[in-house]
Amino acid sequence: YLRLGAMARDKGNFYEASDWFKEALQINQDHPDAWSLIGNLHLAKQEWGPGQKKFERILKQPSTQNDTYSMLALGNVWLQTLHQPTRDREKEKRHQDRALAIYKQVLRNDSKNLYAANGIGAVLAHKGYVREARDVFAQVREATADISDVWLNLAHIYVEQKQYISAVQMYENCLRKFYKHQNTEVLLYLARALFKCGKLQECKQILLKARHVAPNDTVLMFNVALVLQRLATSVLKDEKSNLKEVLNAVKELELAHRYFNYLSKVGDKMRFDLALAASEARQCSDLLSQAQYHVARARKQDEEEKELRAKQEQEKELLRQKLMKEQEEKRLKEIEEQKKLLEQRAQYVEKTKNILQFSGEMETPKEKKRGGGGGR
Repeated sequence: YLRLGAMARDKGNFYEASDWFKEALQINQDHPDAWSLIGNLHLAKQEWGPGQKKFERILKQPSTQNDTYSMLALGNVWLQTLHQPTRDREKEKRHQDRALAIYKQVLRNDSKNLYAANGIGAVLAHKGYVREARDVFAQVREATADISDVWLNLAHIYVEQKQYISAVQMYENCLRKFYKHQNTEVLLYLARALFKCGKLQECKQILLKARHVAPNDTVLMFNVALVLQRLATSVLKDEKSNLKEVLNAVKELELAHRYFNYLSKVGDKMRFDLALAASEARQCSDLLSQAQYHVARARKQDEEEKELRAKQEQEKELLRQKLMKEQEEKRLKEIEEQKKLLEQRAQYVEKTKNILQFSGEMETPKEKKRGGGGGR
């Protein structure tokens, strides 16, 4: 049953997998592997509460009260709750302390457990002990390069320290090594790092890639809308933006407005603040109310540039014609000069020929006279 359930889970059939795992529980109601697998299904769907209860059930059994896997899973649940939007600092601190206590307990049971060490590093980072957390992650990574969470946590630390280029490289390496570029969560982390270092176009491409994998993910939709809004704002405020860029910016701003408006009403309030989505929707609306001014400015600029280009083309054509005329005149002049030279040469040859003829006639009588004297 467990194997059949695992096969169904790997195909993405979570409900079928759950049915198989429950079949296993019919045979042994306290089977820890079955409860763990069901708990993991909940965690995969981000159902933290039901997942937590499954692992707590395992730890309540005397035979599995120190089960390392269940303790780590429970610690991870408390850690995940820290990523949810909340203004309750006391609750956040309680969850940090619970996660830390569980990871420490695992290390007491197994001093070489790298997953527990990684968890402690994550809690330290949440508490603001960034340097200490980085040292923990670095030590775990030295011990093994096969835990993806360590790579991610190191990248998170780089982001906290504003070392965005290093963070981007670490996220990209993690995607290549562990996820074949398909994990939407890591793609979102990468997009965040790109956003923070001002590479909005690259950020947009990564988010669109993630949306292709998970088109219904509302967090991805929120972030796509945010980047579209920032890019559009940048284009509209830049007076050098051409008409095509401005029209495209208005189109993307309208899309961002639709996304924010939708999310403010039906978004997942456990994953982001719906009031923030509503606020961003209003900001988009304000920008769109100014859009016609930007379009008119860009259109006027575009027309002026077209006129300038036409004038430059006209001047260029006139210059070309002038050059062609000058070249033609030069060519005709050269032909004329060549013709004159040929005529002068012909005249010279004719004169030279006449001189040679006259010279020949003068020499002939002398030769005859010389011949007659010899006869006498």
